[in-house]
Amino acid sequence: MLLGSPREQEILLRWAPTSPDVWRLGNAYGYKIERFTLLRDGEIPENVNPVLLNEEPFRPMDQQQWARYIDSDKYVAIAAECIFSSTFKGLDSQGNPHMVYKMYLEEQHRYSFALYSADQSMDAARLSGLFFADTSARQNEKYLYRVFIDAPDSFAVDTGFVFTGLSEYQPLPKAITPMARWGNKSVSLSWNIMYLNHIYNSYVLERSTDNGESFQRLGENAIVQLSDEGIIPHLMYRTDSLLDNQNVYHYRVRGVSAFGELGPPSEPVSGTGRLPLENPPTMVAKNVINNEVVELTWEYPDEMNPYIQGFRVYHSPGPNGRKEILYDGHEPARRTFVDTNPDITNYYLVSVYNEENESVSLNETYVARVDSFPPLAPQGLVGRIDSLGHVSITWHANKERDLDGYRVYVSNHPNHEFLLSTPALLKDTMFYGSINITTLSRSVYYRVTAVDVRQNQSSFSEILELKRPDQIPPVAPRLVSLTEDVNSLVVEWIPSFSSDVVKHYVSRKVDGEPTFELLAELEYNGEEMLSYIDRTVNKGVGYSYFVIAGDESELLSSPSNIRHIKISGGGKGMIQLKYIRRIDHVVLEWDKEADGIVRIVVYRSEGEEPIRIYGNSDESQFIDRALSPGKSYTYRISAIYADGTSSQLSNPVQVNF
Repeated sequence: MLLGSPREQEILLRWAPTSPDVWRLGNAYGYKIERFTLLRDGEIPENVNPVLLNEEPFRPMDQQQWARYIDSDKYVAIAAECIFSSTFKGLDSQGNPHMVYKMYLEEQHRYSFALYSADQSMDAARLSGLFFADTSARQNEKYLYRVFIDAPDSFAVDTGFVFTGLSEYQPLPKAITPMARWGNKSVSLSWNIMYLNHIYNSYVLERSTDNGESFQRLGENAIVQLSDEGIIPHLMYRTDSLLDNQNVYHYRVRGVSAFGELGPPSEPVSGTGRLPLENPPTMVAKNVINNEVVELTWEYPDEMNPYIQGFRVYHSPGPNGRKEILYDGHEPARRTFVDTNPDITNYYLVSVYNEENESVSLNETYVARVDSFPPLAPQGLVGRIDSLGHVSITWHANKERDLDGYRVYVSNHPNHEFLLSTPALLKDTMFYGSINITTLSRSVYYRVTAVDVRQNQSSFSEILELKRPDQIPPVAPRLVSLTEDVNSLVVEWIPSFSSDVVKHYVSRKVDGEPTFELLAELEYNGEEMLSYIDRTVNKGVGYSYFVIAGDESELLSSPSNIRHIKISGGGKGMIQLKYIRRIDHVVLEWDKEADGIVRIVVYRSEGEEPIRIYGNSDESQFIDRALSPGKSYTYRISAIYADGTSSQLSNPVQVNF
């Protein structure tokens, strides 16, 4: 593995073999360094051939060169001991598995301590042949460095690569500020090493007891976080003992790079030792004052005040409800709290806390107020009924904190008694049920009440009307008459009496044709008699008609009765109508001498209303006694002949009564 660290005028290189076997090869054959110039002034140069930076391989130097550093640098002494000495050198280990295992462990230890020493001391790294400073690097270039063992090709050893340049120089960063957990004359420190593990491989811990004026290093050796193989630790840990719990202690950390450089210190963390929160506070008194506020009192040792931040009071209106913080105090000496807005039923817990821990009382304290006030009636009811009769209703949640639930009531008429539909209280603002949809009642009505924990029930909500899905088609209309007029035919019928009818459909069939065709689609406005003028009839042709009603759910009635008429061929003219006005009635007269007349149909309209069939006669007159003073009436007649044809409507006569 190879690391590069640009400086202002040089690039430092540090490499390390990744196993004891590779370490031995490196010590025996040495390391060579090649440099490829991949960028020059931001562009790839034409020649990127490597440059060998050392003619002679770097390997551990002679022991004489190590000697002058051993007394002043313990890491140089450790590395020299690992490289040049061996407890088992010259011993025959053949046939002795215990000796082989001990030699293996020694080799592992010598390899590990040699690399650790090189990480802590630049002199140890240089003397071990694991360091090089490239002083020929240029500011406008970037390089790919390659370090490899100068061993015969028969040894398959990976090489190390790193890409860098002088322009990438940055000063060493501050270490991450440690976190502290303060105990009784002790502190446990931890800090993140994952974020800067590409720069620092060990750390130095420093402490100050003079308010941060000066810091002293704790321990002679840098701290390395050990971990199992394949696991990368995220945090580093260290515990320190304190002389007392009164003085303020300050801690900071500094990282050590693979080049033996000591980084700048982190921001300090400060604190004092403290006694642990072993026991929670105990509630000793509860008072309800004027049925309006609740006063709570608890006990806790006064000698713990310097080591706590304060107390918290938790509350819920029910024994199993979620506890909400009512009071979050920062007064260590306080032992009382007044709840100025309590519920009818109240369950309290009290706790003591500091920056790290919280200790909560084991038992809840129950306090109740006298309650005779019901909740407000629920608001905002909305709902629907699907095609299978499944009912769903929702409403706004009540705001009362002592609310226990809701009850839903149902009725088939808004003025009748509402019956309870939910024997058990609903805890949510939703209701699901089902109803019979094959009934003549068009709507079903719902009301909701709210109930508190003392079983006080609110008044009813506003009535929610839900229409049943329509499964019953409307009653068929009744076709009354077909009357021939000038170049047209008047179709009259009594509409369907179903309350949800919105349209009528008129269909016609011409004699000789196989099927009826839709002639007109008419909106229904609630009139007692309806008519339609067919202006597409021809003389001498027979026609059949029927009418169908349609409701709001687009259900259709069965067809009305069918009536047939044959339009006269033109030889049968209009009959003249005359009248005689009497005191309390009107006499209509006409000439009935024409051959083939079997019946006279009388039409009447009142005021501006459309003319409709009013009666019939097989005589030569018709008497109308159903008259009202101050009204105006218009009359017309039509003759029905033996062959089924009819005459045109007569001349109109108007009578003011």
